[in-house]
Amino acid sequence: MKHTLSALLLVAAVGAAYHYEQVWMPMRDSILLKTDIYYPDSSSAPWPAVLWRSPYTGYWPYYGTPALTDSMGYAVVLQYMRGWCGSQGERTMFQTDGWGALRDGYDAIEWIAAQSWSNGEVCMCGFSAMGMAQYLAAGAAPPHLVCCCPDIASTNGYEHFAWTGGQFRKAIIEGWCGLVGAPHFIDSVCNHPDYDSLWKLNNLAERWDSAAYPMLHIGGWYDFNIEGALEAFPAMQARFHSQKLLVGPWGHFTGSSRQQGALLYPANAALPDRSRWELNWRWFDRWVQDSANGINEPKVCFYLMGDCDTEDTTEWNYWCEADTWPLSEVVYRDYYLREDCMLDTLPPNGSFVDTFLYDPADPCTTYGGKEEYGMRHGKGPQDQRPIEGRSDVLVFQTPVLERGLAVIGKIRCVLHAASDRYDTDWSVRVTDVYPDGRSMLITDGILMARHRHGFGREDSLVPGVPDTFDIDVGSTANVFAPGHRLRVIISSSNYPRFEKNPNTGAPFQRNPTECLVATQQVYRTASLPSHMVLPVHPGSGIEERAEGGRMRAESRMPTVVRGVLFLEGAREEEGRTSLLDACGRKVMGLKPGSNDIRHIAPGVYFVRQKETDCTTKVILQE
Repeated sequence: MKHTLSALLLVAAVGAAYHYEQVWMPMRDSILLKTDIYYPDSSSAPWPAVLWRSPYTGYWPYYGTPALTDSMGYAVVLQYMRGWCGSQGERTMFQTDGWGALRDGYDAIEWIAAQSWSNGEVCMCGFSAMGMAQYLAAGAAPPHLVCCCPDIASTNGYEHFAWTGGQFRKAIIEGWCGLVGAPHFIDSVCNHPDYDSLWKLNNLAERWDSAAYPMLHIGGWYDFNIEGALEAFPAMQARFHSQKLLVGPWGHFTGSSRQQGALLYPANAALPDRSRWELNWRWFDRWVQDSANGINEPKVCFYLMGDCDTEDTTEWNYWCEADTWPLSEVVYRDYYLREDCMLDTLPPNGSFVDTFLYDPADPCTTYGGKEEYGMRHGKGPQDQRPIEGRSDVLVFQTPVLERGLAVIGKIRCVLHAASDRYDTDWSVRVTDVYPDGRSMLITDGILMARHRHGFGREDSLVPGVPDTFDIDVGSTANVFAPGHRLRVIISSSNYPRFEKNPNTGAPFQRNPTECLVATQQVYRTASLPSHMVLPVHPGSGIEERAEGGRMRAESRMPTVVRGVLFLEGAREEEGRTSLLDACGRKVMGLKPGSNDIRHIAPGVYFVRQKETDCTTKVILQE
């Protein structure tokens, strides 16, 4: 069923042309969704299609439509989700976009594939909510879906978005629901504080085996959805291969900027919007056109963060390649909470208990973090010193580091603790302490005590009896540089990033009014050794690299003099040695001896020798 609202229009933009029409696409329950379709003007049907599904208006890409239609020969389908922006039906929190009774993503893909102008191949792309729509559609296993490009998107609506650590994500949920004009969604979330059948329809982990599609997963170390990409890539790569992961030092929608929170990264950290879209286009070409322009290696590309007070990008603040995530050679080391506020690899040799009072009427304030909305004190990496002197905060730190400590992967905190209440929270922050004293947030996590045995159940504490709390503190890739410290901040609140726990043990309530002060105890004993579990790269300082799913060796730099790159020992065969940009894209082929690079823009590049799988970084200067 198709209703054309206007005659076909010929639209010119960015030197490209395409035809446009608006249709009402039917779903399986006869609800009609408003859909904009852009057809190529320079080629004839049938075409492959790229589908965007969104709850927003005005978020369509500036570069995507003209390039994909006229230049690359794709039809572009932009659809508003059920109940949004004129589409019929009732709005829900993505409950009709996956594999439930209603499957709008599946129906949209199959409707497109059945049209006379379609060649039956459908790709998906989009960021944030539009990325979540891709993961959900893939879980429904539509036959004509070819590939996806989920960008800054979660795969698990419960843990990654609404109830991290079992505690209500107050800032993001209230902020997003207010932004989209759906405050009633807040009640929808709060009515399901445990992982139940509703959340199972919003968790691709329940459907890994069904989502057999190539995917380009894009995320940012300071983005609230980062764990989605990091969990999806290894799960899907193990089952189906054909996956790619790209992670930069970015927050939500801040990838084009060097500025992240209170830190200014080098120029190589930014990924311009157009370059981001080009990655999507090349991914489509790889799987639809089988084009040489498509993306191939590496499987994983991530930015290794570090000290931002230096422009040096040889020890940190550069892009790394790998074949796996998590990195296979990372060693998980225990760093124990010790006396004198020390964090050490040696376990405690005495019996120590730290005690503090947590008062929900005066919760520990949020400064920065992986957030987007409602942040009075900034987002991303912010200085934590304003909270470190509070009486309800414990601080532990390493000695001043003599060599870089590379922490790459998911950080955990195994806390042995007790409370005199039936429920409470445990909050953990990890910071990078600069020589001038700034304590810059790297990542954080929280755990509602009643969920210590799983998010699908609630178990009250036994007041005063120590228990074990395994806290997910989030993932990162950061070198704690020489002269810096790694610091851990432990408290029982992080407000308003997370709702404050009233300590009563009563059923969850947003904005609780009945609260109790809790006496908290953290144990540092031989039998109850509270500790951090850090994923440490064995070549901290990143001086040595290994093969096979690991960060690869940086050999001696090729000689670069006055616009000429001199390469020694390169293979004679064409295509064996290449110059790649920071995102792993081929810039030019290289030959033994002199290579004219005067036309190459300054920046960080890599010389890749295919035969030996050796990658060498080069810095091209003005």
